[in-house]
Amino acid sequence: MSASAAPIPLDQFAAALLDLEVPQLHQESARLQNSLYHLERSNTTLAEYPDDEDCKDAIRYNHCVIEQQKQRVDIIRLELIRRGVSVGHMDLDIPESGPSAPADTQATVAASGSSAPADGAANGHAGEDEGVYL
Repeated sequence: MSASAAPIPLDQFAAALLDLEVPQLHQESARLQNSLYHLERSNTTLAEYPDDEDCKDAIRYNHCVIEQQKQRVDIIRLELIRRGVSVGHMDLDIPESGPSAPADTQATVAASGSSAPADGAANGHAGEDEGVYL
């Protein structure tokens, strides 16, 4: 997401999910999970430069994006539950920092609230420039 792009409100995100099929919901969740993993990994790297103000700013920004994306993953999870899809196998904790393997791409996270960037593809392709933007 560029600095000038504003995320869509959570209610609009939730409404957009109604038009997606279950596989698309899983794909969007997987895309967000992948993004969360990379944001955490990036913060770990940036934390190696505690005196650099740009790094501090990037970490703060990433923390906001992480919380926003976790909220969106939770909304997807709730939509899947509403549709009667079992999601117990989808619970996953995102590491707060430190290197680790990427999360299972079909997993979701229950998380805190706020809105998130609207840069997601939900059409079954992992490319950031393709798909339905939520």
